[in-house]
Amino acid sequence: MKIRGLLIIVLLGVVVVYFVYFAKMGNDKGALQTEVDQFAKTKVKLTEVNMQSLARVILGYATGEQGLPEDLKQLQRSRPSLGMGILDAWGRAIKYEKISDTAFRLRSAGPDGAYETADDIVKEF
Repeated sequence: MKIRGLLIIVLLGVVVVYFVYFAKMGNDKGALQTEVDQFAKTKVKLTEVNMQSLARVILGYATGEQGLPEDLKQLQRSRPSLGMGILDAWGRAIKYEKISDTAFRLRSAGPDGAYETADDIVKEF
């Protein structure tokens, strides 16, 4: 009887290890890592939406006689309701760069928080 009970426990242990091993090998990323990756992608999309919204405000400002603003502070002075619209999904400021009288660039530092790196989110308008 004791041997039979021990054999059943060992067999159940082997089955559990088998399923855990193949569940991990079958999917390189665990469920938690997949969720983290989805969250990161969502933040990138949210930042792109924030940049599009900010670009619409900038273009609306430019349609007046003022032209494109020199910096975002100038835009904020004329549009106090802009508020938090100049932040990316990580809560960092979106950089504005006036390229010419009719073009500008918006840049987010992206997930790593450092500007001028490969993961920056850049949109030109």
